[in-house]
Amino acid sequence: MFRCSKCKKWLKGITTETDVVCNGITYHANNVPAKICPECGEITIHEIIQERIVQYATQRNKISIDYAECENEESVASQSIL
Repeated sequence: MFRCSKCKKWLKGITTETDVVCNGITYHANNVPAKICPECGEITIHEIIQERIVQYATQRNKISIDYAECENEESVASQSIL
């Protein structure tokens, strides 16, 4: 989604913080990539990002994570395997 579903303006990339609820557990993440509408301010976080928040939090056995830090760790780990 590149345009706002409400006002049809082009979305801009940002980082934000969010909560994701899964199986009755609320996970908190900061430094999450998202899109924001410059007109109405609506923030959109892709479903895949939300799923990864839950995955990272459960892997680390934490309720609160730094998404960017987790992504960096994944990147380094995958490159060391290659």
